[in-house]
Amino acid sequence: MDSIIEKIYEFDHNILLFIQEHVRYSPLTPVMDISSKLVNAGVLWILICLVLLCFKKTRLIGVMALSSLGLCFLVNNIIIKHAVARPRPFDTYNDLYPLIKKPKDYSFASGHTATSFAIVGILVRFIPKPIAVISVVYAFMVAFSRMYLGVHYPTDVLCGMAIGIIGSVVIYYIYSKKFNLDEYKIKKLSFAKNAE
Repeated sequence: MDSIIEKIYEFDHNILLFIQEHVRYSPLTPVMDISSKLVNAGVLWILICLVLLCFKKTRLIGVMALSSLGLCFLVNNIIIKHAVARPRPFDTYNDLYPLIKKPKDYSFASGHTATSFAIVGILVRFIPKPIAVISVVYAFMVAFSRMYLGVHYPTDVLCGMAIGIIGSVVIYYIYSKKFNLDEYKIKKLSFAKNAE
């Protein structure tokens, strides 16, 4: 078992080294930094949920998205991070350095990634396809930014993604038992007609 964990850690280290030495590019760094900062403490996702709550047609979607966000925050940031207690890459390896202020909490799993996929996992079921594609691409950008910026391992990001997706599926399933969710699918982004 120890040898498997060591190989995973070696894989993580090598991927981050590759990104640090071959992928980091000064014009790209601000893009990755902003992508990541927008979801600090889930701010962007919470704002989107609040907007959804303002309109009758999208209110249930907003409630589901907030439920998914809350579930994933509880599972990932409160339970898993403290149970695993994995140090950040820059705390373990001297040859890895972050591009942003060093986070002080544990590394596993990525909270930014988990919350992004928790929200997007709900939204893509209801919003028009072009917007859904953009939201998925952005969630992947957030996930990659955490490695690019040197604050998370690849396995942190992959597991954060899994937590977010599974959490959104659980929330969708729970609400689908009480509501006909097909009625809440948005064909066009015309919220004004739906406002109370």
